[in-house]
Amino acid sequence: TNGVDTWIWDDAQNYPPRKIYGIYSKDSLEYLVHQRTGKKALAHVEPDLSIAGRMYQLEAVKRVCERFTGNFRKALVVQATGTGKTRVSISLCDVLMRAGWVKRVLFLCDRKELRKQARNAFSEFLKEPIYVIGQQNNDIALKDARIYIGIYPGMMNIYERFDTGFFDLIIADESHRSIYNQYGDLFKYFDALQVGLTATPVEMVSRSTCRLFACDYKLPTANYPLEQAIADGNLVPFRVVAHTTAFLREGIKSTHLSD
Repeated sequence: TNGVDTWIWDDAQNYPPRKIYGIYSKDSLEYLVHQRTGKKALAHVEPDLSIAGRMYQLEAVKRVCERFTGNFRKALVVQATGTGKTRVSISLCDVLMRAGWVKRVLFLCDRKELRKQARNAFSEFLKEPIYVIGQQNNDIALKDARIYIGIYPGMMNIYERFDTGFFDLIIADESHRSIYNQYGDLFKYFDALQVGLTATPVEMVSRSTCRLFACDYKLPTANYPLEQAIADGNLVPFRVVAHTTAFLREGIKSTHLSD
């Protein structure tokens, strides 16, 4: 660092120099050094079939592992709604933790209900201490957990309490709509592997979900679209239900309004 810009050169793990937000803490640097000898090849760590056992789920985990093995730090998983994106992310966490690639995971979603669902799913399949950001967490201290689950506004309130190297993996649920504008600062602050999950990636001139996760235009790391899920029998076809309301039919008239 020259006091203005800070760069990290993790040449022992074959990463090119990259600009980061700030200096790693001593603890985070020690884990980085430990990884030089403690990491296993991801190709030699098989996913747990009890977490995600369908073929397309296993393929998604393998594709992300292949990308990380190739020294990329970002990946994007596109899966139709209802095909188990959360299961894939839990399986990926399990593989990366057993391989020694990841110590702490941050799972971000954009609604409290999704946070609750993610917490239940992670606690069912992983026996790691979980900290839910913005809720009571019993006896787990803020920096003692392995899995952190939160919504974007809650994480924005506390992220500066962590050093830039605190998390090893960040998973962004519904990443097509949530990590632009101010929430994107979380992904710039933390120097971590990043995985985006979405069913409907945004591909426009002004913003592209694929390019946000360093993938080629319209070429995510893993892709399982709705049409394929229906063809495989994993989802049923959708039905369109047309509905209207009196407000849409009749509009609004000043005589109908109260004073």
